[in-house]
Amino acid sequence: MYHKTYSLIYAFILFIVFGSSVTCAAEQPIAIFHAFDEFYDKINVCDRAKEGYSHIQIAPAQRSNPKQRNEWFYRYQPVEYDKIEGRGSEEALKKLIDKASSCKPEIKVIADVVFNHMASEREFDLKKDFPEFSEQDFFHDRRCSIDFNDPNRSRGREVDCSLGDLPDLDQSRENVRDVHKAHLKKLIGLGIGGFRFDAAKHMSQEVVKEYIDFIDTESNGNTWNYLEVIEDGVTGAEAYNGIAAVTDFILYNSMKDAFVFGDLRTFPPKDVADPRSVTFGENHDTIRKLNPEFAINPNPSAINPYDDRSDAQLATAFVLARESGTPLIFSQDNLVSYIPTGVKFRRIMHDRGKEGRNVKENIRKVIDRSTMLIMERGDEGFFVLNKAKEKFDIPVLDMTRTNLEGCYRELRNDFTVAIERRDKSKFVTRWGTGSRGGMEVHGRDALYFIREPSGC
Repeated sequence: MYHKTYSLIYAFILFIVFGSSVTCAAEQPIAIFHAFDEFYDKINVCDRAKEGYSHIQIAPAQRSNPKQRNEWFYRYQPVEYDKIEGRGSEEALKKLIDKASSCKPEIKVIADVVFNHMASEREFDLKKDFPEFSEQDFFHDRRCSIDFNDPNRSRGREVDCSLGDLPDLDQSRENVRDVHKAHLKKLIGLGIGGFRFDAAKHMSQEVVKEYIDFIDTESNGNTWNYLEVIEDGVTGAEAYNGIAAVTDFILYNSMKDAFVFGDLRTFPPKDVADPRSVTFGENHDTIRKLNPEFAINPNPSAINPYDDRSDAQLATAFVLARESGTPLIFSQDNLVSYIPTGVKFRRIMHDRGKEGRNVKENIRKVIDRSTMLIMERGDEGFFVLNKAKEKFDIPVLDMTRTNLEGCYRELRNDFTVAIERRDKSKFVTRWGTGSRGGMEVHGRDALYFIREPSGC
């Protein structure tokens, strides 16, 4: 009785000291569907929820450059933050958010925000076309250049310098931060469940943290946020991932080296040492042709793009199989048959992990082939990838060095695999049918297996 009374008194003291400032931490997404440049009223959020996605990311919502409505990058040229005119009206965005919250399971909406710069000076006048800002709210040395290949350049050039002809906002000015906070508050009021900060490394860490703290206060800690930080010789992920999760371009570049030129036996690839980091096989910054039906010269500044996008899609399959990271899936890639399967696999592994089961990620070198990869998720599932064009087919496969044992079902093709002990070793004794063991994987394919406790 004494201990119970003491606990109640202690809880009351905590409430008095912290009051309503105590916030809940938003749960890390299972997988984010990037509804790239889609109109808000055309996004099938409940279909994505059924596939296993926990979050969906939309195009920037502020009023942006209206001159070329069909070019995606104009959504990243803000004109006015008080108005919602992204890929739909404020009413359309609210309907999307409400629909997402009604899906079974619920799915949350992440808003993309662009705070570093405004629309092109070639088309807009600082003095009259941006009603929320004065000319003093911009850096006066607006046309300075940034050489991202110069490792000796000043870090300050990234923060107080225009991106091309996009005028750079001076976020040391209170009015600039107040306009941005009003935009964040409006979106939170509509029910937004998270934020992506575009070009975060072009804002100071102090300002970005101020925005994240403001979001946490306004949402009571119920939004999940991440920052676009494209690594270069001066700025790395560690400069910002103490504030929020960051995009993992280290992983992207490391995977690309292996999937295009290298050897999958060198995996695991290098990554940002943060399990929250946003991982991807490709995103809208790395793809050359995004909207080819509209764009004459789409994304000429693509960052380290793949020549063959099917390599990027195999890399996407890999990030979905991992335990670590927060996969961001580009909308077009969801049409590749194995990628929605990977999302389903990831949700199953997430749920089994929460039940206390072993879903630890381990790459097992049980096949000595540069084009093959096997990753186990504890003893609850495994992932197989073949990046070669040719089918991989062997009659015997020794799995002794893995934690895998028992019956597993492949989620997309719905066939079973048995891994059984033979004396002191373990082998794949069934691959689809009882008449064959070993492994057979078609070229350019990825397979996801989950444990079936009831047996094969």
